[in-house]
Amino acid sequence: MPKIGIVSEYFYPLLGGITENVYNSAIRLAARGWEVKIITSRASGEKPVIPSKPWLDNEARFELIRIGKSLPVYANGSWGRFTVGLNLIAQLKKIFKEENFDLIHIHSPLVPTLPYLALRLAKVPVVGTFHTYFENNVFHNLFYGLFKSRLQKDLNKLSRQLFVSCSCITPLAKYFELKPKILPNGVDTREFSPEVPPLEKFGRDKLNLLFVGRFDPRNGLDVMLEAFNLIKTEFKDVRLIVVGGPVKKRYLEMVKPEFREDVFFEGPVLEQRPNYYATCDVFCSPVDKASFGITLLEAMASGKPIVATENIGYNELLEPEESIVVARKSPRALANAVLSLLRDEALRKKNGCRGPRKSLKIFVG
Repeated sequence: MPKIGIVSEYFYPLLGGITENVYNSAIRLAARGWEVKIITSRASGEKPVIPSKPWLDNEARFELIRIGKSLPVYANGSWGRFTVGLNLIAQLKKIFKEENFDLIHIHSPLVPTLPYLALRLAKVPVVGTFHTYFENNVFHNLFYGLFKSRLQKDLNKLSRQLFVSCSCITPLAKYFELKPKILPNGVDTREFSPEVPPLEKFGRDKLNLLFVGRFDPRNGLDVMLEAFNLIKTEFKDVRLIVVGGPVKKRYLEMVKPEFREDVFFEGPVLEQRPNYYATCDVFCSPVDKASFGITLLEAMASGKPIVATENIGYNELLEPEESIVVARKSPRALANAVLSLLRDEALRKKNGCRGPRKSLKIFVG
């Protein structure tokens, strides 16, 4: 039986596109008969909830190995993660020796600490998946300039260089010789679909807007809340559902007092996330910077019209048939696009109907 190790800084309880990619890859490889072990760090003292898949064969399971402690670090407009701990190198060496993997798959292999250490220590074939778009700046110019030769050798060690989008290739191609292959993120179309029932607690007395994402600055929650003030002024029968976190008092205070009863901060959601998409009438994603946008794909598979902001990652994924794309950091532009959909049920249905077909045709489901 082939044996694969998957190394990632991100796994449950951390939510996001990389976590979803790691989890869905692991269960599908296991379902094909591979022995799969995920190597990641400890993000909290609590045992994380890992989503269940009703269709999943009991044999399609993986083992989780945690080393070190995951700490947050702010970079690139978002809160990232890196692993700290005593003897990380020794622990990884021991794991690799004892497990004797046939293949190691590393997510974000040039990013410290766990992924890059794994790349340096691996003695078997290695595949790397790159997830991040970043804007070149003085730090990148200095860092990649100083260590270009060493990092190029590390890149050359990868048997396959996989990128979730072209936008992830662009910044690295300025510094390194690459052999890229595009392998987009996928969505489970058995989980996200127009057939999923909506949440009963949000009735049909009002139309529902949905925002899903971590509350990182680049994800644009502040723009969403300011836009909702404008939307609510012109369209009374609407509510905003916010899925993500961490929830802070200042976000609620951004909403005008007379509108606050129609804003629902639901916190991070895992297994019920498809039901939240099923509940919404318009999915909103005012993200400033993105390499892909897994939430867009989830909304498409759920058959929902999308209003999103222009950025390099979204531009690759979205087309006019399923979305309205507006300028970044503009609450008024976002509000106007949302209002056009709220006022036109036929347009909402038209924009929503193409998403499921696209998610089935292009992406792994």
